Amino acid sequence: MNKNLPLSFPFTWGSSAFPVALSCLLAACATPPQLEAPKTVVATQVQTPEPAPPVGPPVAPVRNVLETFFGNVVVDPYRYLEDVKNAEVITYMKAQGESARKTLDAIPGRAAMLNRISTLSEAGVAISSVQISGTGASTRVFYYKLSPGESMRKLYVRDGFNGAERLLFDAQSLNVPGQRYALDYFKAAPDGKHVLVGIAARGSEDTSLRIVEVSAARDLGVVIDRIGFAEESTWSDDGRAFFYNRLPAAKPGDKSNRYLFSRVYRHVLGRDVAKDEAVFGRGVASPTKIDFADIDIPGVEITSDGRFLIGKIRHGDLNEISLYIAPASGSPTLYAQPLTWRKVADPTDLVTSYAVHDAALYLLTAKNAPRNKVLRTAIARPDIATATTIVAAGDTVIRELAVAQDGLYIRELFAGVDRLQRLNFSNSVFSGGKLEFVRLPFDLAIRQLVTHPKRPGAILRLEGWTEAPRYVNIEERTANVIPLPLHPKSAVDFSAIDEVRLMVTAKDGAQVPISLIYKKGIRLDGNNPTLLRAYGAYGITLSPSFSPASMAWLERGGILGTCHVRGGGEFGDPWHKDGQKLTKPNTWRDLIACAEYVVERKFTRKERLGIQGGSAGGITVGRALTERPDLFAAVIPSVGLLDTLRAEFTPNGPPNIPEFGSVKSADGFKGLAMMSSYDHVKNGTAYPAVLLMHGVNDPRVEVWQSSKMAARLQAAGATVKNAEPVLLRLDYDAGHGVGSTRSQRNGELADIYAFLLWKFGDPEFRPK
Repeated sequence: MNKNLPLSFPFTWGSSAFPVALSCLLAACATPPQLEAPKTVVATQVQTPEPAPPVGPPVAPVRNVLETFFGNVVVDPYRYLEDVKNAEVITYMKAQGESARKTLDAIPGRAAMLNRISTLSEAGVAISSVQISGTGASTRVFYYKLSPGESMRKLYVRDGFNGAERLLFDAQSLNVPGQRYALDYFKAAPDGKHVLVGIAARGSEDTSLRIVEVSAARDLGVVIDRIGFAEESTWSDDGRAFFYNRLPAAKPGDKSNRYLFSRVYRHVLGRDVAKDEAVFGRGVASPTKIDFADIDIPGVEITSDGRFLIGKIRHGDLNEISLYIAPASGSPTLYAQPLTWRKVADPTDLVTSYAVHDAALYLLTAKNAPRNKVLRTAIARPDIATATTIVAAGDTVIRELAVAQDGLYIRELFAGVDRLQRLNFSNSVFSGGKLEFVRLPFDLAIRQLVTHPKRPGAILRLEGWTEAPRYVNIEERTANVIPLPLHPKSAVDFSAIDEVRLMVTAKDGAQVPISLIYKKGIRLDGNNPTLLRAYGAYGITLSPSFSPASMAWLERGGILGTCHVRGGGEFGDPWHKDGQKLTKPNTWRDLIACAEYVVERKFTRKERLGIQGGSAGGITVGRALTERPDLFAAVIPSVGLLDTLRAEFTPNGPPNIPEFGSVKSADGFKGLAMMSSYDHVKNGTAYPAVLLMHGVNDPRVEVWQSSKMAARLQAAGATVKNAEPVLLRLDYDAGHGVGSTRSQRNGELADIYAFLLWKFGDPEFRPK
């Protein structure tokens, strides 16, 4: 699963793409450090301390569960907290959440901080996720819009870029007492007559699909449930049908993983959903033998000319995919017949994405090209072994391919900045074409690249750390950048904010990029409140993102830093692999190196330094916490993955085994034991202040990941004089961040900033 999340950078546990990245400088990847041998991880019995005062969190009793993995005994003192439906656990979690809420609300400057953040976040209109359908006079533009005074984004449409804006769909119209719905996906049909929308309740990501007729902005009343991977939904070329990935129906009492064994179905507009036929996936008849694993996520799309079906298989959260091609022309009953698929690539070919134009299939691969290259083969008879190299491997990381009528647009990362090339189809496509650079207006991130196979040019969403989002059009003939009237100018002025990119030498000598933003003219005297953020998983690159609300921190003299640690994709596949499984310690040690750097260079000091990471970034900050508790004043894991030894036994666990490993193998256990923050907490250690944040409805990282960590840290500090607080902030109307309202996001950020400033000793935030 892969979704966009709040707080300016991706919190994806189960990546693939919600997108949901950042600027850096090129550096050679170093040899992984020597890893310590797996040790027995034992949590000793903790004596129950004196009853806490009424404002303190409740004490969780210790109930040890012992397991042995390859001769290593692991003791889990709070396994019972995983049963979140147990009445005792429910009571405990609510008491922990209420205690955290009281503590945060008692911080004197918190209310004023929330007010400032809310003002900044509502200072202008936010436009995102633009899609285009149709051509010429039939062009329609679809997008999300979040307006001042509104808490949830809505779906809008225009007839042409200069057409009048119309509200197309508002998920809040479905709200009933006690149930709030959010719009988390949409896909416009090629002809622009219908839009597929994905709806989920209260951050659960338990998604259902609906169909909206565009001309009348009318919901057709079709509801398709059990959608686990809405991003795999695609329309047919004629807009009369669509393909979607659906999870199997749960049987009564069945506790098996909900994300396994999904299949692709085809729905025809006007036909009963019960008649939708399975066309790709495990158990679907085909003369072609395809071995689908339980974690495989199949998807199907049809080429824009309607001639071929493309079957894609994502293997859990592995970046490399499998590809198959089948003819799509002929009998109207084609989809009722077994399809004959021709294999194009499997994971050993290291293909991560593709694009199609007329007779050509373009493949993005890391095979013999660590920073990727682009191949081309004939779609009618694809053969990767004889494919032509169109863009050779170089010093850039090729990140994305997109086909327009005039050319293949290629997004690359170079020296921390996105750039764009175009393979001009006007120069005989199959004889090579002409590769040309598109000049962009400033050093930036291309946050969105939008093309249409039957429309020339491309639309870009450009954004920087201090540059507000803007949409531009790449003109077909000249490749000039032309502003589009979509995104209004930001009302928050960042002209007084500086942005710098620096390189930090990691423990093993690797050069790790760090991006910092702060007020111009700031004094490097060690007194600046500083928050470093990191992720480091799935090969995701943290690109520059513009956050008006962050001005609430920056205007107070604060520094915001993004550490481009290994496990991400800043330098291609080697950077990713150097922070994965047995090399995962590089990820948190890179963050530690960045923290030491900003202290040594007097950007800040330990007493005014905090770190934050979300989802898989919970590993990064959690292990930095347990390895170097002396280095930070505060640590904030958001929906964090903290008990990695138990993660694969959750509903979203198996798809993540390719990224993190499995306890069922010796090396898998060794890697997971090293990266499990929960199992590295030591009694009697003076840990910094910790704020654990989690949505109770989280379908990606179970909420007990945070509640177990809170219990373990609180117990570890029970014998420490003047132990720092460990707060468990819970939101019962949220999940992994998807579907959260603006007010929820503002509240989260206010809690983060207020908590940090309190622990940094800011007099305005010091409780009496």
